[in-house]
Parts: sequence; C-alpha cells; structure tokens
Amino acid sequence: MSRELAALIRMGKNAFSEADCLRAERHLLGALEDGAKYPDIHYTLGLIDHQRGKYRRAVERFGQAVSLNPDYAEALISLSITLNDMGRYDEARDAYDRAAEILSRKGGSPGGNLFRGRIANLHKELGELYLALGQHDEAIREYRRALSVAPGYPDLRVRLVAALREAGRTDEACNEVDAFLAEAPDNAAALIQKGILHYLSGEKAQARRAWEEALYKEPLNKIVQVYLNTIDRENAPG
Repeated sequence: MSRELAALIRMGKNAFSEADCLRAERHLLGALEDGAKYPDIHYTLGLIDHQRGKYRRAVERFGQAVSLNPDYAEALISLSITLNDMGRYDEARDAYDRAAEILSRKGGSPGGNLFRGRIANLHKELGELYLALGQHDEAIREYRRALSVAPGYPDLRVRLVAALREAGRTDEACNEVDAFLAEAPDNAAALIQKGILHYLSGEKAQARRAWEEALYKEPLNKIVQVYLNTIDRENAPG
C-alpha cells in the first residue's frame, strides 16, 4: 500500500469516527478509486449510506464487504438490519443466520452476549451518527433498537437519555433516567444526565444534589466538577 493510499484510508476512518460523513465518504471513495480493496472501507461506506436512508446502495456496500471477507460478521449483521428496514425479511433472516453461523464457529452464539453486543453496537454507531447530524428522532430509534437487543448495556440507556433531552423530549428523558437509576442507582453517567435535566428546568438545587452524588461515585470526574463550578459561579454574590 502506498503512503498516499494509507493516508486516505486513515483520514476517512478518522472523519467517520468524528461523524463527518461527507469527509469520510470523500476520502474512502478516493481510496477505492486508487485501488484499495479492503472490506472495512465498503462496510464504513455502507454505514454512511444507511444513515442517509440510501438502503439499496448500503446493501451493495455491505455485500461487497462480505464478498471480500466472507467471515465479516459485522457486515452481515448490518446487511440484515438494512434488508429488514427495506422489508426484505427473508433475505434479512438469511444474512442474520450467516452471521450467527460465523460467530458460533468463532465461539459466540446467537443468544450470547457477543452476538447481541455486536448487533447493539451497530445500532449504537448509527445512533451516534444521527445524533451528530442533529437527527434526534432517528438517533432515538437506533438507541431503542440497540436496547431491544442488549437491554443490559448501561451506556445505551445513558445515550438514549441524552438523545431524548437534545430532542426536547424532556418528560421522556426524565422518565427514562429515573427508571434507569431505579435499577442502577450508582451509575454516575445517569446521575449527570439527571442533573442536566434538573438544571435545564431551572431546578438548580436538585441539579446540584444529582451532580454531587455523581462526584461521590466518581471523584475524578472532571465534567461533574465543571457543572458544580458553574452553579457556584451563578450563586456567587454580586
């Protein structure tokens, strides 16, 4: 691989990790034009197409990834999700079964944490892209899909709360964070989100309590300290 081609791929992947889909697509398409034949390039372009609602092209991208690496379970899972979104349920089931067979062969199982975690992570990746683009309802949908597959993943619950809050669906966000904290009262990230919701509602005393509790759980959390300092400055005389 030439240095220029490696740079294109690296810049494309970095852009995708920053949810800059336009820049990622430009670099990765450039890499393909320069002769790159790596399945993860097609896979990443497929995720971008799926996020844009270009399902037919996403199916082609995921198919290309699988043709280059027949054991690419993530691409098959993404293919299954996309085909399901298109109403092509038999094909979606076939792709799902192929991914299940691969993971089972490698020590996972369709009902195991590895398999469910990979599916949930794909929905989470799409949710992050939608959220970065300000498409809150789509992000919420993907986070809920992720949770339907892996309900025990706490970071998904926190991301859902944040997405609901950013969408202006405050009551839903409050209900979600309260339900989560009833199950996991020591989760500092959830306490931080609860504090933000109180703060935005003008309930600064309740926000302080939530953030102080979060800081007690995670004493080195600098974000919480920033929030508490903000309240201190606002309450300072003069």
